[in-house]
Formats: sequence, C-alpha cells, structure tokens
Amino acid sequence: MKFGFSSNGCRCLYNYFFLPGFRRISTSSSKEGNTSSSFANFLVDKLGFSNHQSLSTSATLASRRGIGGAIKWVEKAESVIQFLKQIGFQQSDIRKIVSDEPRILLSKVSQTLKPKIKLLNDLGLSGSDLVQVVVRNPLVLRRNLGPAIHAFRTVLSSDENVARVMKRWYGVMNRWYRVEFYDAANYLIPNVELLQSYCGISGDKLQKRIIHDPKTYCVKTSSFKNFLIRVEEKLGIPRNSGMFVYGIECVAVFSDKNVYDKCQIFKSFGWTQSDVMELIRRNPLCLTANEERIKDRLDFLINQLGYKPDHLASHPSFFIYSIEKRLLPRHRVLEALKEKGLIKEHYLLSSASVFTEANFLKKFILPFEEIHEVYAQLTGSTVKSLVAGRAKGQI
Repeated sequence: MKFGFSSNGCRCLYNYFFLPGFRRISTSSSKEGNTSSSFANFLVDKLGFSNHQSLSTSATLASRRGIGGAIKWVEKAESVIQFLKQIGFQQSDIRKIVSDEPRILLSKVSQTLKPKIKLLNDLGLSGSDLVQVVVRNPLVLRRNLGPAIHAFRTVLSSDENVARVMKRWYGVMNRWYRVEFYDAANYLIPNVELLQSYCGISGDKLQKRIIHDPKTYCVKTSSFKNFLIRVEEKLGIPRNSGMFVYGIECVAVFSDKNVYDKCQIFKSFGWTQSDVMELIRRNPLCLTANEERIKDRLDFLINQLGYKPDHLASHPSFFIYSIEKRLLPRHRVLEALKEKGLIKEHYLLSSASVFTEANFLKKFILPFEEIHEVYAQLTGSTVKSLVAGRAKGQI
C-alpha cells in the first residue's frame, strides 16, 4: 500500500507526531493555533511556565473560551497578573493558580477579581492568609461565594470562624465525594439541621468539628444522611454518644470495605470483634490512619510493650498520639523512673500519655535530674532548654 504525501504533507505529519505539545493545541483553525501559540509564549516569559505547561494551558483556554485575538488575551492576562502582584501574590503563587484554573487569567479585574478579593478581605483574610486561600482554591476568584459565606456565617456565628474554614479548605475532593466551597450554600444548613434533629449535637462542639473538617458537612444532604445511618449501623456508635460526630468524619472518608479491612488488621493481632468495636465506639478516629501505620502501632503496643487487646481497646489515647514523639519517649522515661525507684511500679503509660507536654515535664522530668538527659536524648531537645523553660515559668 502506498501513501501519497507531498513534501508539505510529510512535514505536517512530522509535526503532528514529533513536535512537543503539538497535539494539545487544536488545529481546527489557524487563528486558534496562532492565538494559543502566542499566548503559550507569553506564559513562558511572564510566569515561568515550561513549554509543555504553557501549550497545555493555552490550549485549554482556547477550547473553553472560544477564539479571541492573542493581543486581547495578553492584555487581559497582563492586567490580572499585575493586580495579583499588587496585592501580595508572588510569581510562583500566580503560576500555581493559573495551572489549576487557567480561565482566571482572562478575568476582568474591576468587575470580577476586585469584588471577590474585597469579600475575602471583609472576612479578615489578607496578606499571607489571603494568598494561601486563593492558591489552595483558585475557584474562589471565579465563583459566587456570597451564599456559601452566608451559610457558614449562620452556622459558625462569626466571620473569624468562616475565615478559619476557608484557610483549612483545600482542593475539591473529600475522597470519593466532590465537594467545593460554594456547595455550602445548598447543603451546610440542611445538614446541620439534620444532625441536630438526629443526635442533638449543637453549639461549640459542632462548630469546632465543622471548622476542623468543613467538607464533610457540605456534601449532598442525601449523602450526609447516609453517613449518620452508617455511623450507627456499621460503627456501632449510638447517636447520643459524644463520639458520634467523629464517626461521621470517619465514614465520610472511608467505605464500609475500608473499615472492614482495617478491622481485620486488628484481628490479625489477636483482637476479637468485641475488642475492635469497643475501640471504635470510644474513638472512631483510630481508623483514619492508613493500614501500614495501624500495623506498626499494634506491633509496638502488643509485640514490643506487651499490652493486651482488651486493655488497648479501653484506652483510645494509644491510637491518637505519635509513637515517636509521645508514646515511645514517655514509655522509656517511665521505665527509667521505675528502675530507679522514683515512681510506683504500676504506673501505666496509658495514664502518662494523656498529659500535656508541659504537665508531663512538670510531673515526670523536671523533679528528677537523673532523667533530664534521658528525656532530652529521646526528644531531640537539651537539658539546658528544659531547665530554661522551668526558669521562665513556661513549665
């Protein structure tokens, strides 16, 4: 079989297969191709994009915005970049924003960007906080945020709390649920009302959990209702339990299969189903660690320290705190104190693990000079810093 190509045809075929990024730019019209190419060069020069990134970004704009002159594109983008730099964004920040949401470059500064920045400023977001919020969620510069902000104000009672939510909000995914900030306008208040009627939780505790994990409370209400049912039926946490709200955050990110698989890990270390369910009822967040970390923790607590499953099931603090930063250093300090006869032999790590760092130092470290060096080595601090902290009244 013969292919009849002219020399120009061969050149086009070569370009199609071998020039970087060539296929990413539509060739349906020379005008579109020229605009994309010109704008790609602008992105390289102005924002430090790689050739690949610039071609992909300009092609995305061409496909979504229709065709406009390259000069008009550059003028709009220049004004957007200049405006963002004036209010504190660095080139790297703008590059990240444009990579995630290219259409922002073609926004109208006066009609679109300035009003949205003012809205964020009115919440108390400025300087590095403002930059953090926009870089993490560029869509805040394109979407109508007013209704979502109103919903958070209604539930959280203050602009300060709304700003805290926005600083914590990152991306759009809550595992398999797609959740964006503006979804709060439709779902936050109905979900909170459903939760209050279902288990009676309200007030400061609910506000703290929403600030900590806002996406969970902004999913579709049908999904949120399913969360509540699963907490009772799958995790065995009664709705009147103080742990119920933590159970919601657990099932929001893990499927029933994820939960089952993690329960099987506990059983492989000799736990009964009753032991596992007791631990979950006491603190469902013990399931939020990945499977490898759960195995490491169980190995440390059972195989190295010798604890029995029934004891661990009734002390969820063992599954909250870091092994390296808290459990292991405190275990070795207690063992050293027992060997020297400085504390009672029966004093347990489960009791010592719940002390704040300041209170642990005050009770178990500072009164015993022979322990200072041990603890300093375990925690990477110095004896001098421990003593200085006591002298300044910090401990």
